[in-house]
Amino acid sequence: MIDLFYTWLDTLRQFVLDHHWFAPVVAVFLPFVEALIPSLPLTVLIGFNISLLSISYGIPGGTVLAIVLSVLGSFMGMFLIFLLIKHAFRERFQKKVDDSKYGRKFLNIVKGKNMWLVLFVMSNPFMPSSILNYAISLTNIRTPKYVFLTLTSRIIIILFLVFLGSVFNLQEHPLNVVFMMLTYFALLGLWFLYDKHHENKKQKEENGSH
Repeated sequence: MIDLFYTWLDTLRQFVLDHHWFAPVVAVFLPFVEALIPSLPLTVLIGFNISLLSISYGIPGGTVLAIVLSVLGSFMGMFLIFLLIKHAFRERFQKKVDDSKYGRKFLNIVKGKNMWLVLFVMSNPFMPSSILNYAISLTNIRTPKYVFLTLTSRIIIILFLVFLGSVFNLQEHPLNVVFMMLTYFALLGLWFLYDKHHENKKQKEENGSH
């Protein structure tokens, strides 16, 4: 299955190289499909978009355009799922969430009042974004809030993949994803320590004021 996927990408690459006008369409379409079929590797698709658009528009412009179009395509796919669950397939996707430990936990987080915690979880590139999207779509979240959370998290994830993908050259060395994960969790650990330090400092200031 994975070999067929890469063969299809090679065919698509050749078509786009012969028809450069089609590159932006592909850059939107691939992340859109990934949002509908989450088994597709988003990292590979983002790298593919950057490669094609850099050839067509130069490295700086192509990279920026790839990021913008990838975010747009990914968001559109997730928003389509959101609308379908809200208005047509709620019961079917409820089972998918109930069967997933991540889905059940995230559903409880979404029902809470901490929007930034929801955004933090949704911005984790190693979490199953499709399950998280199913879970948040099953709540009574207002559409503007959903748009903010989803669009912001897509921007963060895709920027993260672009930055670390360029650092670790994942297209030529796929095993470097291990180092990418280690880097991510190292950054996550630093953020956690900073947040803990900030929280302790705030508590000391509050205790000192009493």
